[in-house]
Amino acid sequence: MKRIDKVAKLLSQYSEKQPITASELAKQLNVTRANISSDLNQLVKLGKAEKNGTKPVYFYSTAPKEQTSGNILDEFIKKSPSLFHCGEQAKAAVLYPPNGMHILLTGETGVGKSMFAELIYTYAKSQHKVKADSNFITFNCADYANNPQLLVGSIFGIQKGAYTGADNDRVGLLENANGGILFLDEIHRLPPEGQEMLFTFIDRGIYRRLGETSSERHAQVLLVCATTEDTSSALLQTFIRRIPMRIEIPNLTDRGLEERLSLISTFFQTETKKLGTPIEVSTNTIRALLGYHCPNNVGQLKADIQLLCAKSYSQFIARQEETIKIGSYELPHYIREGLYNNEDRNKIWLLLPNMNARFFLFTEEETTLFLPNDVKGTDIYQIIEQKMSDMERIGLDISQTSEIIDTTITNYYHSYNTDSAVDLTNLEQIVGSEIVATANKVCEKASRLLTVYLSDNVRYGLALHLYNTIQRVKRGQTIINPRINEIKQEHPHLFETAEHCLSVIEADFSVQLPEDEAGFLALFFTADENKSKKSATVEVIVVAHGESTATSMANVVNKLLGEQIAVGFDMSLEEKPLITLTNIHNYLSAKDQQKDVLLLVDMGSLINFSDELEKKLKIHIRCIELVSTLHVLEASRKASLGHGLNEVFESTKNIRGLSSYQKNNEEPKSLKLYILTLCTTGEGSAQLIKKMLSSRLNLRGEACEIVSLQITDQKLLEQTMANLKQTGKIICTIGTFQFPFSAPHFSITDALDETKTEKIQSLIDYEIAFEGMRTNIANMLVYKEGEQLITSIREWVETMAAEINPTVSYEIKVGLACHVVCMIDRLKQGKNVSSFPKTSAFQVKYTTEIDRVQKNCQFLETYYAVTIPKDEVFYITAFFMNESLM
Repeated sequence: MKRIDKVAKLLSQYSEKQPITASELAKQLNVTRANISSDLNQLVKLGKAEKNGTKPVYFYSTAPKEQTSGNILDEFIKKSPSLFHCGEQAKAAVLYPPNGMHILLTGETGVGKSMFAELIYTYAKSQHKVKADSNFITFNCADYANNPQLLVGSIFGIQKGAYTGADNDRVGLLENANGGILFLDEIHRLPPEGQEMLFTFIDRGIYRRLGETSSERHAQVLLVCATTEDTSSALLQTFIRRIPMRIEIPNLTDRGLEERLSLISTFFQTETKKLGTPIEVSTNTIRALLGYHCPNNVGQLKADIQLLCAKSYSQFIARQEETIKIGSYELPHYIREGLYNNEDRNKIWLLLPNMNARFFLFTEEETTLFLPNDVKGTDIYQIIEQKMSDMERIGLDISQTSEIIDTTITNYYHSYNTDSAVDLTNLEQIVGSEIVATANKVCEKASRLLTVYLSDNVRYGLALHLYNTIQRVKRGQTIINPRINEIKQEHPHLFETAEHCLSVIEADFSVQLPEDEAGFLALFFTADENKSKKSATVEVIVVAHGESTATSMANVVNKLLGEQIAVGFDMSLEEKPLITLTNIHNYLSAKDQQKDVLLLVDMGSLINFSDELEKKLKIHIRCIELVSTLHVLEASRKASLGHGLNEVFESTKNIRGLSSYQKNNEEPKSLKLYILTLCTTGEGSAQLIKKMLSSRLNLRGEACEIVSLQITDQKLLEQTMANLKQTGKIICTIGTFQFPFSAPHFSITDALDETKTEKIQSLIDYEIAFEGMRTNIANMLVYKEGEQLITSIREWVETMAAEINPTVSYEIKVGLACHVVCMIDRLKQGKNVSSFPKTSAFQVKYTTEIDRVQKNCQFLETYYAVTIPKDEVFYITAFFMNESLM
């Protein structure tokens, strides 16, 4: 048992009410505290443990996830659904009486033919078709292709004196593989006479060694052959006819990005077993591996991952680190190019659902990498189970879960009640003739009882569903329909018909099915109702700062709903808003049918996009700021059900956490913003500037007001400004003369300059963003004095910015303030914070700035009674220096 397993076993005795420290565990196991601490933190990352407190930190065990059992081919196919047919063919060949059917594997170099052959052998042992101690022998015919006699002799054996130099009898591979499986790779390199010698063995199970003429030898061997060539030209037709089971393995490109991600995860986990050490891999490394050109298929992908691990392992040993870390900056050039894959870039960035963690952890058994749904799309049971698991992971409550499950089930059955044609010719190969026959019986009986016509689409979907139903019952898994009561009430006649159809299925397969299954069957008969499903009339667009924030939220929501509803647009901090605005405009302009748009944004200048787009496109657009994944989910769910823009907007706005949510349902007092234009009379130039600015600036409705004042009467001016301060905040002054006031001042020349006008707009947006933090985020914090915390952190950020980087944008200030507020809130709860990805290089580059931030963080530590980790000091410095960590 490994050390981490011992730690996990001992930790299982401790709960949240009775936790334990790393030091106490170290004493019990007689291991150094540093090693125990490393193992505990890995268990936390894997979700097997939790920790709380600061000094000391306490750990306790969490309940492990249930593991499902199954044979190795089924488990493999779950991760590689494109090989479903290959797996079914392999199982049929192995189980074919009496001793199995010989197999020919075809496919390009590196697609995994050797690996698939090993899976066949393991499956055969699990099904007791070969003995547990039987041999699996691999032989590559290309190794002796230049010496045909030696090649044939290696397979069949050699009789002494068969040819010059054959001084002794030699046992062949067939003899060694007796009772097991012989894998002959590159079988096309076997000469015609060698193929002919296999005829007799395949037909009668007998063979002769090379040079033997009188005696015959017997063996029971299942042959698995493989070739990269065209079988019609590279092999004798008489040989091909003797191996009817031909399985073609698709190449890496044809298997899709989701399967490639599963392979990447599997290969990294394999390397952890070899190295005996967990591996952390950056998000961009995974993206690069998904996108780079990999001409030699799965074999090259595996070799490249081994190379990355080998390089990082040497650094791991030299630096004595806790885990092996692989970052994108360490990638070879040809792999790094995968990050710039224009063809698949959007798919790749959508595939990884959440980038909160910059590194994914891989161990021998588990990974923190969120893999795509690995179940067949035709299995409604597993679709529901996966949805429930996904929603539990992101913390949705029961009411939200119920609504999404309803949407999921509706969409599932709607997919089989469309006018698009299906191909029934290959259905028997997929599910078998018995399933097809029973599905036809069920459809005929339902058609008679309901006097309706059930289309080929329904028959096709029902057959696939029945296949999964029978497989599920045979595995002893339960069938639960979360909408059973609703279906009974809304479709009583359909449910009664489905109950009659259950008897047909039970009789054909000798199984017993619950009434929950009748609920699933009933929905297959709702063809007319499902065809009337409303189409979406609202486009949901998510826009947020960051490399993948918006696309990640959109991707999570689309996966939960099973539809592509939300569209994400990411805007890096270096990118100008105009570029993102142009991209959104081009996307909407290219749509054949223009819909209304709900724009969900995070902060800053993005809030102004709705006005610009509405003017240019002449469509209705509404905007909600400070968006989260939950808000994208609600907006997309409502849009998918066909609700109008106003309904979607109001429903999304009322989600807890947006501007409509306040503690005790009290409406917060909004802060009024003022821009003062100053001149000697309060008229003249001040009025002209006010008029010009009103047309240029987005005053955010009534949130900001331009006030003209005269400066000749100082007492009146001071009194007026004092009154304005009581009702709001003066964000800047404009005029020929600068009044001694703390707000920024712009001259009349500045006001006429559009670039300076942008700075005034930034001041407005900056204040609005912080006002949003004060009224919304404060109530979401555990820290009681949320508003006071936000105000104090804002002042701290502004002071720090003036000292470290005065030119830092207001968007970064807002983002940093939000980060620091959430950090303090987590530290006050005793929760951990993220580790910084590239500590050494960053510290060398920004030594001075880090020291300044560290010094100023002491104020926060003293005032809020927390200890700010060094990693957080690095993150704060990265904000100020506008340093990308990806």
